[in-house]
Amino acid sequence: MRIAVCDDEKFYREKILTLLHEYSRTRKDLSFTLSIFSSAKELLNFTYEHGGFDLYILDIIMPEISGIQLGSALRRHGDEGMILYLTTSPDFAVDSYTVEAFHYLLKPIDAASFFRCMDKAADRFAQLQKDVFAIKTSNSVRMIPVSNLCYAERIRRLISYHMSDGSVINSATFNGTFRNAVAPLLEHKDFLLVGSSFAVNLHYVLEITRHDLIILGERKIAIPRGMYEAYKTKWSNYWLNGGECHVI
Repeated sequence: MRIAVCDDEKFYREKILTLLHEYSRTRKDLSFTLSIFSSAKELLNFTYEHGGFDLYILDIIMPEISGIQLGSALRRHGDEGMILYLTTSPDFAVDSYTVEAFHYLLKPIDAASFFRCMDKAADRFAQLQKDVFAIKTSNSVRMIPVSNLCYAERIRRLISYHMSDGSVINSATFNGTFRNAVAPLLEHKDFLLVGSSFAVNLHYVLEITRHDLIILGERKIAIPRGMYEAYKTKWSNYWLNGGECHVI
């Protein structure tokens, strides 16, 4: 699990680091990497260049960019990492929910409470890792979380897998039908086969018109004739039943 810690006060950065090392001794089944940041701007610049983290442990009251503003910026960038807020004030609890924070703890940090939060985060991370999809490329096999896949597109004898961060993974050439090639995806309630060349994650469908599905990133995927009502019903039912991506 990749963990980012961001706090403008050195005392708390070191305190969190110590707690995490203590916690690691209680969870032999969990390994993680740590990145420490002293400002929100520093963390944001890192994520824009190198990608995000699985868990963010963030102070809220920081100069220039607050932890809440930092969380909002991460979400706007499409980052779905868990956010744990640590702060000296209870006044931001409601604001933390606007960025879908995982948890909210008050300083001074109580080790027992912190460890309970980490247990929940570790268990959620472990469950997410089980829900992966194998993509065979020309020189390797890539394991990706299904929840990070926006849609798969057949292009001749290849499949392009479009991820939520804008990246694209191209498969090796495949034989047989597209439906068979993406059958493991279609087993998930989130995915919809669109025509003979697309498998779309309903979580990333922003709008359905008479002619197109509008996907995150403003991509339009044409709807086969006569399928508008069926697709709209499935999309509506997905959100009416919670709209959760897989096991989140």
